[in-house]
This record gives sequence, structure tokens and C-alpha cells, in this order.
Amino acid sequence: MSTMVRKLFKHGGSYALDIPMAFVKHAGTTAVIIETTPDGLTIHPKTALDTIEAEPQFADFIAALAIDAMKHPEKLHDVKEVWNSEWDELLKGVSTNGE
Repeated sequence: MSTMVRKLFKHGGSYALDIPMAFVKHAGTTAVIIETTPDGLTIHPKTALDTIEAEPQFADFIAALAIDAMKHPEKLHDVKEVWNSEWDELLKGVSTNGE
């Protein structure tokens, strides 16, 4: 791990920061996750493990959907009524047995 000082510079309407090329080469991707807190900023490569399910708000979102479904079951439909080939394409390759 190395420590370096970098200056922010204007880029459009925002500030930008050059990151070391070694980081990009090692990351194997140009997509990064940027996490901000009042104390600092963390940048790390995006991986297959960085999914929507890993987001802290995801559990709250799912809970809200479940609560709404219980309060308004009349809005729910049988899967056979709404399933079409678009869903087949979207879920192609997704395992249903937890693997």
C-alpha cells in the first residue's frame, strides 16, 4: 500500500482526481465503487460481489415491498399472467437452487 497526495482539479461542473495507473491495471476494470463518509473517501474496484443486494438499503426496500403486498394483495397477479419471453431472457443463466 502506498500513500500519495493528489490535488483535485475542475472537470466540467465537478472536481476530478487522477488515480494511479497501477491501481487501474491491478483492478482489472475501469468501474469503481466510491464510498463516502464524513471522515473520508474509499475507492475500490467493482467486482461481481458488488450487487444491489449488498447495498444497505436493499433489505429495507424488500421489506417495504413485502409490507405493501400484505396491505394490498389485490395488486398482486399470478405469475402465469405476467410471465413472457422478456423474463426468460432477463433471467437466463440465473440459478434457482441457490448456486
